[in-house]
Amino acid sequence: MLIRALQTFKDSIFPNKCLACSQFFHPETNNRPEKIPLQAMANDPIERVFCRVMGPFLCKACITNFSPVSSPYCTQCGRAFKTRSGSCHQCGDCIKKKPDYTHVRSMGIYDGTLMAVIHAFKYKHKIQLAGPLGRLLFSAFLKYDEIQNIDYVSPIPLHVSRLKNRGFNQAFLLIREWPDLIRAVHDAGNGENESSSIQINCKSLIRKTKTTSQTGLGKDQRAQNVKNAFQVAEPSLISGKRILLVDDVYTTGATAEECAKTLTASGAASVNVLTLARTD
Repeated sequence: MLIRALQTFKDSIFPNKCLACSQFFHPETNNRPEKIPLQAMANDPIERVFCRVMGPFLCKACITNFSPVSSPYCTQCGRAFKTRSGSCHQCGDCIKKKPDYTHVRSMGIYDGTLMAVIHAFKYKHKIQLAGPLGRLLFSAFLKYDEIQNIDYVSPIPLHVSRLKNRGFNQAFLLIREWPDLIRAVHDAGNGENESSSIQINCKSLIRKTKTTSQTGLGKDQRAQNVKNAFQVAEPSLISGKRILLVDDVYTTGATAEECAKTLTASGAASVNVLTLARTD
C-alpha cells in the first residue's frame, strides 16, 4: 500500500515523458510490464498487449499509433498482403524461390510509435526498454510458435567491431529474460507437456565479415552485402536443432535468409525468424 502511494505521488509530481512525441503525460495504468499475466499476453490481441506493456512509456495518443501485422499474410515470409480479405497463404515470391527459413513472423509494422520506440532502444541507448520490448516479442512468440518445437533461440549476431561501437546487441537484450518467461509459462500450467528449458545460443552463429550498413541499400544490394558474412562456429551445437532467430526489424529479409542458409547448411533441422517489426 505504501509503495503504491509513493508511486502515485511520484507520478503526480514527475510525469512520464512519452518516448514517441516527447510530451509529458500521466500513465493511465500503474501496471508494470513485468506484472502483466503471461496468460493475457498469450491470449489477448497484440494491440491490447502492446497498450498494456507500453503504457508506462507512451502517451494516450501515441500508444494507439501502432499497426500490428494482421491476417492475411504469407505463411512463409510473413509479408502482409495488400488485400485485407481471404486467408493466409504462401506468396508468389516464396513459391518461386523457397527461402531457407521455415517462416518469418513479426509483431508489428515498422512505422509510427513502434519505429520510434525501437529507435529509442537501439540508437538512444534506452536500455530500460529491453525488458518491455522483450515481453512483447515473447507474446508474439507464444502466438506464432510452440515452445516445445524450438530448441535454441539465437539473436542475429553483430560483427565484433559493431558490437564494440554500439556496446550491446539489441537482439540479445530482447531475449535475455526469455528463459525466465518460459519457465513462468510452464509453471502456470499453460502447457503441461511443453519443455521449459529452451536455451539461448549466442555462440554458434557468428558474423565473420564486417559488412557495410544495410541502410539505403536495395534488396539485391542487401543480399550481396551479407553474402557469406556468417559462419557456424560450433556445428555440433546446432546439428539437428530447431532454431528461432530473433532480431529487432525485418526489412528485405537478406540478413535473416543468409543466417538461415548458413545454419541449415551446417545441419540445423529448421530455422524460424521472429522480429519486433517489419517494414512491409
